[in-house]
Amino acid sequence: MGNWAFSWVQIMAHNKAKLLTTWISVTVLSLLGMVNLDVSNVLNDLVIFALSLLVMSAVVGYLLDSPKVVLLQLGLSVYIAFMTFGVLGWLGYALNQESLLGLVVLMTMLSSNLVHILSTLLREMARGLFQYDAVAEALKLNTAPIFLSNLTTALGFVFAAWLDSQYLDLAWLVVVGVTLSFLISISWLPMVLLNWLLELRVGNSSDRHGLTFVAKWLEKKTLYRKILTITGWLLGLLLIGLNFSALKELEQLFWLTFLFALLFWFFWKSVKLALLNVWVNLLALLLAITLFSWFSGEANWSLLIWMVPLGLIVDDGIHFFSRFARAKYTLFSDPKSAVIFAMASVGRPIWITSWVLFSGLAVLLLSNNQLVNQASQLTMLAVVIATFLILTVLPAMLMTKNKR
Repeated sequence: MGNWAFSWVQIMAHNKAKLLTTWISVTVLSLLGMVNLDVSNVLNDLVIFALSLLVMSAVVGYLLDSPKVVLLQLGLSVYIAFMTFGVLGWLGYALNQESLLGLVVLMTMLSSNLVHILSTLLREMARGLFQYDAVAEALKLNTAPIFLSNLTTALGFVFAAWLDSQYLDLAWLVVVGVTLSFLISISWLPMVLLNWLLELRVGNSSDRHGLTFVAKWLEKKTLYRKILTITGWLLGLLLIGLNFSALKELEQLFWLTFLFALLFWFFWKSVKLALLNVWVNLLALLLAITLFSWFSGEANWSLLIWMVPLGLIVDDGIHFFSRFARAKYTLFSDPKSAVIFAMASVGRPIWITSWVLFSGLAVLLLSNNQLVNQASQLTMLAVVIATFLILTVLPAMLMTKNKR
């Protein structure tokens, strides 16, 4: 995948005119489909979604200390949304109240894709690479995990639609949206970066070191590391016990989890990493839904309520494990060094993504749509929980588990 990334950047650099002509033609053709898209039932909510994208772009620029990133994030986010609407229009799709849940999922995934590539780009620039070289490095490190994240999200909704046809329209929106998000992230984003220089980043300590300090603290604090590890396992077992009756009714969740485990195994070539990622994902999902049910007083255990935050939760785990696996199999033999590498390279992007998504979802609370409001609350809770688990409990597990 690394060789492909560098080759692709070279192809774009030497064939700008041809590629831009082709992409612009495809864009115009796709956007013409918006004429056929009925948005009359959700027009007010679309305004709130647009405001959410604006707020998230501003937060990205602030956290990455780059005004140009604000324009890049916002422009590509709106472009992905419009392209999705255009393709859906050609398919004869009509946005309805339930479709808005798909937009929540799409919003979180497209924002995460862009933030991870841009964060990696700025980190490589802070380490001394020129922007053109940093573009190739950012694609090399992020293309596979972004592809896997979008694939698992799409498969989750396809699986839900297969089990219950009422989710078919929702699945179409998510599949089209995340597919376009992935393709645009590896085409238009690097093309823009090959033609528009961002601010100088050489020596930026935040970019270079990421969240290394957390990993090094865990490495020194053996007792706290063990406490976090034991807490993670016991909490997972407790949540399964508390929700056992509900889980029995969601047999489809088991098969979806099994499918995800197979995909993780295929990509990382490790059964242990695949199962550990599934465990952390399940722990975050169960904890988020359990707390949401307690606080809201609504014990909604339908498959749909599981699916909305699942893509985000799985996304964080995939990015962390992808960097960990890369370090473990290429750079370091010991797991502690691999964890430190992962926290240095992808810890800060995960942290930034969480803040960005939390702020965007907070804006969606202004919606009068009850489904969107509940989905936003649940996903905000999932953001906090997943971020904490991925950046503290998971590193502790990896360090403690492999100690000999």
